[in-house]
Amino acid sequence: MNNPFFLIFSLLFVSGCRYKSNDSRFQDHRVIYIQAIHNQSLAPQLGHFLNSKVREHIIRRGHFVITSDVKECDLIMSVTVNNYRQDPEIYNPEDTLLAAGFNLLIQAEISLFNRKGEVIIDKEVLYQNASVLRSSSISNPSDRQAIVSLSDSLGRDIAGFIENHLW
Repeated sequence: MNNPFFLIFSLLFVSGCRYKSNDSRFQDHRVIYIQAIHNQSLAPQLGHFLNSKVREHIIRRGHFVITSDVKECDLIMSVTVNNYRQDPEIYNPEDTLLAAGFNLLIQAEISLFNRKGEVIIDKEVLYQNASVLRSSSISNPSDRQAIVSLSDSLGRDIAGFIENHLW
């Protein structure tokens, strides 16, 4: 009984091995197919950025498994970006004609269906905004970084929204 190997073996035997299959599609995760994001706004490349950010946040959060085959999915998600606005937000007191900063706003509609086509979430609207400044009074504001930031925030909101939906 004083043998350390016996003690280690008995602890391993009693604690057991909780092996789980690596394929999570057959466990408590739902498999989701994400349709290509429709960009009906005037924001350049917003659909591409948002598509990658939505996928990234869904994978990172780990509640869904993304599939590229619609036949393997439990859920189908559709996202449409249908509004992008760039509103003047800050004015330079020395220049009354040009805005020094802008507020960027995007609006997206999210729909979620099951494989049979039954609607789970119907065109729920999410918004995200960010601010961008001109570097000088003669240059245009660089809103590319703001669009990437907006896409990241909206992708996080979309992933959280479909996770927290009342199933």
